[in-house]
Amino acid sequence: MKTELHFRRFALPFVLALSATLTACGGSSSNSGSIEIDENTKYVAAIATASSDYLSGEVELAELGKDDISANGGYFPGPSDITVNAYGENYYLIGKFFIDTIKKVNIKDPAIATWDYSTLAKGATGSSNPYQLVFVSEQKAYLLRYGASTAWIVNPSAANESEFYTGELDLSAYIPQNTTGAPNMSSGVIVGSKLFITLERLGSDYKPTNTSYVAVFDTTTDTEIDTDSGNAEGLEGIALLGRNPTRIEHVEGLGLVVVNRGGFSSPFAGTGLDIIDPDTYTVSPLITDAEITTQINNAVFVSPTQAYVLNYTGWQDISLQRFNPLAGASSLTDVAGLTGGDFRTIDLSPEGTLWIGDANTSAQGVRIFDTSTDQQVDFVETQLLPIAVAFIETGKDTEVAGTP
Repeated sequence: MKTELHFRRFALPFVLALSATLTACGGSSSNSGSIEIDENTKYVAAIATASSDYLSGEVELAELGKDDISANGGYFPGPSDITVNAYGENYYLIGKFFIDTIKKVNIKDPAIATWDYSTLAKGATGSSNPYQLVFVSEQKAYLLRYGASTAWIVNPSAANESEFYTGELDLSAYIPQNTTGAPNMSSGVIVGSKLFITLERLGSDYKPTNTSYVAVFDTTTDTEIDTDSGNAEGLEGIALLGRNPTRIEHVEGLGLVVVNRGGFSSPFAGTGLDIIDPDTYTVSPLITDAEITTQINNAVFVSPTQAYVLNYTGWQDISLQRFNPLAGASSLTDVAGLTGGDFRTIDLSPEGTLWIGDANTSAQGVRIFDTSTDQQVDFVETQLLPIAVAFIETGKDTEVAGTP
């Protein structure tokens, strides 16, 4: 299977060479200008993009709330294995496999990194392969490191790199015997005072042959919570029904939803959606692989009765589908004829619109949909292929006309 996912997990020689071009501290982009934020703009999208040959990547910025949204960029050109997270007025550019850095960028000065820190412990070899920053506050966040056995507790407001790392969560108990050498933490979310971390636990052949888990931590004490799930391996976390989790999201009125990709090729064993009760930790199936023949690659939820998935059939053969979580797989329907495409990301904006990263090389960009009508309302052309989106607050209190 030729996917960006495989590029992310297996080293390619040019990654090492390109990562050497990154600055060790601070840094600037090749775009010397600044995005002019309109006084009525409350949110800006940071769009991580990559070239079709995976040799380069950068960030493009787009203001929400306009009649015709356009992207400005690219910022911080470098390797392509990147993603973006956002919190408040800042976004964080995460360099993944053998890049192992994080840049903090304030939207008011988007061409300059506030800081640029490493995600590797001193003296460490290999790659920590950072995946996500999960925020408690401006002063505390959890850095999920796919290639390591510990998640870092960090201070995103640290003025010096020596103050960035403040502690860690030990997940080494979840490393299986048939293993890649790490529990493969892939996504996280905070509900109340609990942090939920998905663990893929891939086998040594990088296949999802082991049971996947969700580990739960108290964000006040940073200690693991024993969920009493009664799993066969005696671990404190929650054993999932599906395998190879890629995303976890809290949906009010529904619970925690885990997107499981399952196998990387047909028949995609273990794909589907699991629901976890964040209080009792019970797991129930929302969609199982027995109900579909495709792979659920990603999903977002508008409400307990409205959600969207990217359904993967094969290389560059992905469909955007809508469904009612209360009705399950039987309600999956195609949206706007978007079938057989190369869609890399799906996100719900703070304004309630659906953003789909379309990697069609002849017309790449982000498709924006009105979720009340399933009609495309805008298209944001990008210079490179869109692979991830995060939404930044501008700090402006002005209401945007038409915002729900």
